[in-house]
Amino acid sequence: MEPRESIEVTEVPTSKSNSPRLAMGAGVKKMGLRFDPGAYGTTIVLVLGIIITSILSPAFLTVSNISNLLSQIAALGIVTMGQTIALVAGGIDLSVGSNVALSGVVAGLMFQAGIPLWIDCIVALLCATFIGLVNGVLISANRAHPFIITLGMLTLLEGIAELITGGSPINDMGALATTVGGILPIGIPTSVLILFVIVLLVWVFLNRVPLGRAIYAIGGNEEASFLSGISIKRTKILLYTIVGLIAGIGALVLSGILNAAEANIGVGLELQSIAAAVIGGTTLIGGRGGAWRSLLGVLLLGFVSNSLNLLSIGANYQNIALGIIVIIAVMVQKTR
Repeated sequence: MEPRESIEVTEVPTSKSNSPRLAMGAGVKKMGLRFDPGAYGTTIVLVLGIIITSILSPAFLTVSNISNLLSQIAALGIVTMGQTIALVAGGIDLSVGSNVALSGVVAGLMFQAGIPLWIDCIVALLCATFIGLVNGVLISANRAHPFIITLGMLTLLEGIAELITGGSPINDMGALATTVGGILPIGIPTSVLILFVIVLLVWVFLNRVPLGRAIYAIGGNEEASFLSGISIKRTKILLYTIVGLIAGIGALVLSGILNAAEANIGVGLELQSIAAAVIGGTTLIGGRGGAWRSLLGVLLLGFVSNSLNLLSIGANYQNIALGIIVIIAVMVQKTR
């Protein structure tokens, strides 16, 4: 494997005719004020979209609509945080959606059997974490490509979920729906609070914890990271285990919001989480991105769907709009 290198070239004034302009540009770069499309483009589009939608539909900025919007994106946002960790490391996890489905089904079946809710939640989280651990072990063994491994895991978990449920949904999640799917006394949905706690924890993990810094290093240049003493296999096992744990939290939140669990409840979450992270500025090649950037991508996806619904635009046009946004985001990253 050839190491990937990221080299930034700074222009130096070569003539008196353009030296002031170049000197000014160098000064702006030195001050850290250089415009970064990946960091600010999503924010600009989101703000402009909010302004335009607010003008076209006064119902957009109502408390009920904003609360509904944030609640709808909570589960996707949580899963996207796990996906962000994998992408920053130069990997990917296509099994997060099926992991969410299976973990939710496990919690639902245990609840129906009369087992206390707190035990159900712990077992569901352990199930999701174990799936992430298996992904990490398989990916780190012989440096197997995470795309293929997690794609196989996606199919496997879908089959298991269908088998243990018989294809039937599990309705009435009881206390899980009234707690995780409920509203806090301050008026904020519990799921939204959980989302922002997970975002904060992932940000701290990636930026303040040595393992998180090692993940950035591996995503930037895996071979150089190995030569610098980072244990590639151990790091990958740990990071995919964390991704699995976060998927388990997303499963509990999604099941609580919907008050149901079924084998296909997580269909599409893997692609949506990748799209949200990429839109926010987390690259597919690793080494760049973060929790807050990915959250912006989640907010933009949720905003587009919500605003188009308010404007009575059909689902087909919504998919077209979301597809265009994803393509533009990837092209911007490629240009950078």
